[in-house]
Amino acid sequence: MADTIILNVHLEAKDGREEDLARELQSLIAPTHEEKGCLSYELHRDPENDKLFMFYEQFADQAALDAHIAAPYFKKFLDYREKDDPIAQQTVTRWRKFV
Repeated sequence: MADTIILNVHLEAKDGREEDLARELQSLIAPTHEEKGCLSYELHRDPENDKLFMFYEQFADQAALDAHIAAPYFKKFLDYREKDDPIAQQTVTRWRKFV
């Protein structure tokens, strides 16, 4: 468990792009759950602000996270963002289990 990668990803959709972003983020969930090194990949949405999303992610190790980032569906998401990014702001924090 010492090598476990924990990420907390906060995303804010651009005005009017909330549902576009929701659709794209949801498309990542099922295939990511199938990844061998994925321990948790949970999408949350702020109940008071539809523009705000948060992923809680756990991967077995750095190799598992690297495989996720290299997966075709994640690359497709990155390509989508390059063409017409629905994200106004993104913050990624990396954590480790403390106890």
